[in-house]
Amino acid sequence: MELFYRVTIHEIVADALMLVEEKELSSKHALEKIFKKVEGKDKEKARGIAHAYVFEIEKWRAKIDFIINSVLRGSKVEDLDPYLANLLRIGVFEMKFKKINPAIATDSIVRVVKEKFDLTRAKFANAILREVEKFNVEKALKRLKEKDRIEWLAVRFSHPRWYVEYVIDLLGYDEAVRLLLSNLKPQRYYVRINSLKADIEKVKKYLEENGVRVAYTPVDDVLKVLEYEKPITKLEGYKKGYFVIQDLASAYVAHVLSPEPGERVLDLAAAPGSKTFHAAALMENKGEIVAVDYSYERLVRMKERMKKLGVKNVKLVYADGQSYIDKEKFDKIILDAPCSSSGTYRQFPEVKWRFNEEKIKRIISVQRNMLINAFRNLKEGGEMTYSTCSVRIDENEENVMFGLERGFEIVDYPFSWGDKGFLEIGDKTFRTWTHRHDCNSFFIAKLRKP
Repeated sequence: MELFYRVTIHEIVADALMLVEEKELSSKHALEKIFKKVEGKDKEKARGIAHAYVFEIEKWRAKIDFIINSVLRGSKVEDLDPYLANLLRIGVFEMKFKKINPAIATDSIVRVVKEKFDLTRAKFANAILREVEKFNVEKALKRLKEKDRIEWLAVRFSHPRWYVEYVIDLLGYDEAVRLLLSNLKPQRYYVRINSLKADIEKVKKYLEENGVRVAYTPVDDVLKVLEYEKPITKLEGYKKGYFVIQDLASAYVAHVLSPEPGERVLDLAAAPGSKTFHAAALMENKGEIVAVDYSYERLVRMKERMKKLGVKNVKLVYADGQSYIDKEKFDKIILDAPCSSSGTYRQFPEVKWRFNEEKIKRIISVQRNMLINAFRNLKEGGEMTYSTCSVRIDENEENVMFGLERGFEIVDYPFSWGDKGFLEIGDKTFRTWTHRHDCNSFFIAKLRKP
């Protein structure tokens, strides 16, 4: 494979894994940064291979680390130099998951370790991977199951232990296992039609003519992708902004809010912009949407997307949604709060490893500050959607209860699909689950300022 600067695919993957871990980038954005420096006729092929590696290693990281820790005996993979640890993860993935010849997998990694570090650590990597080759994963998992069933589930299905405990408590053992399994399945794609440029029948026909088999969904302007011959993002219709890739539950938020042409709408955590731009389409580009986000880089990307989608009524504001106050109040507010992303593991497996209980407590504090600030910005009689892509009650129903204590009323919205939520307000809230609805696990509630 010919690439521009002399790197192996293993170095590209290790670099991407470092960016995912240290900068908390998605695997897609990490590889975008890396491939800006890569040229050559095999660039696109290499990008596809690298993305598959990073995605699968992040998906199976708990199981991969279990294998490494089992042969390290005494120390942990977390104690190693992070770059060396990621190279070992790549080696284990190739050997145990991709079933590449162990000698070839080991040799590839040892060469990179020797070049990046020194002979001593190259010998160490060689010894570890030789042990991995002999290691019987199924036998070790069987022993773990007898000793600690929760830890076995966490390793077997590669999820954080806290998540496994949480969903068992929430859904019961059997259904929790179905959710874990569902999170490991290939991502399901949905296409939202951009009504500023096209209509659903036109897009459906266009997609089918281009080898994409689709089906209708409970959300009027969203199609479910069943099969495709080439990536949807490579199609001309996507590049021209006729449609976007957006999760089914995520695309329901703007419909629940139901913004009208001519209204003033505030999006307090706007990037990457899917819900903002959906609201703009429902408003037919009439009225104003103030889109606030604390990430300047993400707002720049939103500006580029606006042009492509033909969105003209959005004003981008670089600010913190916890404290932003506009001089005029708003008719409607979208609060798709930053969260633990625990409903998106199938789509973004890297987020599984980013949160612990302490970090989740901090993000709940941010969510509550944003709820208070939304109340300040909303007109009397104005309405707001509160949504997250989290499975947790403390980020969802409990936050809505907090909002009710601070002056909001809950709207008894007639949700046309999905499941009900939990607690005493559960009947008036909306939830989806990856294993039940084939999309992200998601939460929506509609609130009003009396």
